[in-house]
Amino acid sequence: MFSKRIPFPARLFRLLPVAVMIIFLSAGTLFAVGDVWVEIERFQGGEGFATCPYCRRQMKVGRIHKDAEMIIKKRVQDDLIERGIGLKEGKGPSQYINILIYRFEERKGGNFAVEKPAGVGFHMHLMKDNVVGRVFVFDEDQQALSQNLLNIGKFFKRGGKWVTAERLAEEGIHAGLDHLLEIME
Repeated sequence: MFSKRIPFPARLFRLLPVAVMIIFLSAGTLFAVGDVWVEIERFQGGEGFATCPYCRRQMKVGRIHKDAEMIIKKRVQDDLIERGIGLKEGKGPSQYINILIYRFEERKGGNFAVEKPAGVGFHMHLMKDNVVGRVFVFDEDQQALSQNLLNIGKFFKRGGKWVTAERLAEEGIHAGLDHLLEIME
């Protein structure tokens, strides 16, 4: 009449295979590891205005930090990992993302006072067979709130501080991946 009680660790051990299977199956529903190849390059040219060699849009070209490609690649990887998407190692016949950096200028100054704010500009192209499918353009110089009150949301999101070029690029990468991956799903 008495039922035999299974101790807690044994009950947990019996549920472990089920939990692992649920996690494993749900993680692969959108993308498998290594689904997206990302090509990052810097624009080779002087300062001023130029035309993007991929989408033919105008760009306000400026100085590009020596580590810009590495910084952008790290931010893209981090964002994709958070979304459960892996990076492919080699370019294949499937879709891929091309990022063309044409400006990556670090701020001159600190968090609360700057001589020159950070500025970042890049195009993100969703490519298939070397043909542009979709484009996301990010081109922003941080502005003081007194210069543009419409940026009050960004001002509070950034903690009321002058941000680095890396932080500015991170915002652009996140928005760009939202835009490009929407069509890939």
